[in-house]
Amino acid sequence: MLEKKFIFSVLYDYYGDLLKENQANIIDLYYNQDCSLSEIAEDMNISRQGVYDALKRAEKSLIDYEEKIKLYEKYEKYSEAAENIIKLVSSIEGESNKTIAEKIKVEAAKIINEG
Repeated sequence: MLEKKFIFSVLYDYYGDLLKENQANIIDLYYNQDCSLSEIAEDMNISRQGVYDALKRAEKSLIDYEEKIKLYEKYEKYSEAAENIIKLVSSIEGESNKTIAEKIKVEAAKIINEG
């Protein structure tokens, strides 16, 4: 469940603005603010089943967006490549290469942190 929460939280970060306002609110409350379906229903003055249905539609929309646009998939690939670059650069020995190696590490870290 933790992985599912993480994935939908990340997908919400990427695509939340594309959801209908009530769906975006429900995703945010459920996955980011850890509210229960009952709490959300009470806050939004709708039934628990209505919240559940809207949550499932929003999840499906987020998955559909990711399947088409693939922002998260691309981010994971770039992050993995940047981490590999950092590992490879760390293996470079010699004082003359140290300055260049540090610059490469900094640039690779920028890629990781931009996602």
